[in-house]
Amino acid sequence: MKSITLAGLLFCVACTPVISSADVREATSKDLDMSNLIDVKDKKRRFFDFMRPIVIDENNRVLELRKKLVEAGKNNSQSSFVIKAASDYSVDWEAGKEDWDKLLERVDAIALEVALAQSANESAWGQSRFATKGSNFFGQWCYRKGCGIVPKRRDKGTKHEVAKFSSVNKSVRSYIKNINTGRVYAPLRKIRKKNRAEGKKPDAIAQAGGLIKYSQRREAYVKEIRAMIRYNKKLMLGE
Repeated sequence: MKSITLAGLLFCVACTPVISSADVREATSKDLDMSNLIDVKDKKRRFFDFMRPIVIDENNRVLELRKKLVEAGKNNSQSSFVIKAASDYSVDWEAGKEDWDKLLERVDAIALEVALAQSANESAWGQSRFATKGSNFFGQWCYRKGCGIVPKRRDKGTKHEVAKFSSVNKSVRSYIKNINTGRVYAPLRKIRKKNRAEGKKPDAIAQAGGLIKYSQRREAYVKEIRAMIRYNKKLMLGE
């Protein structure tokens, strides 16, 4: 395989606040207090301030793994650590350049603004039934009976439930893993890979285009997520 450089390995420090994992605790939807807030901007700020450190922390978990894989890739390591990572990220592992490229394409952070926009959209700013009852801020489904919350308007013949998480952190972790491994999100990962190759910071607006199959609303959903990012960008970044 060709050598892998560490350039652009970590999230752009100038683009997102620096947060230590030691400062981020496990949180549930009950920790998001939206009461006594009347101004819409104040509500948005509180939501983003609540979610931002969790998303950054979970992204950093992925980036730490990526850093280790880059180091392993320099020596074309076939250690159990690498093989496990490949399995975790649904990469069929056979020694060779294509496998390393695919693995590193999948083990990467999600643009902060994309995660924040989707969490706000999918959870109704943390106030949806699935958010308040199951700390699920991304509308993620599960398919084992009793794994989550049964939707009130579930189509006849379908058996999915909306996943229930013990913390918002685990909801974010599951969401990032879903985006990084789901076949339908390959376009987002390609965009992200291109950003890295060009030495650019994560392009949230471009990445959002890779979410066209996240919702049955398709193009309308992408348009809405992009609008949320554009309109709320400063609040999302804590500016």
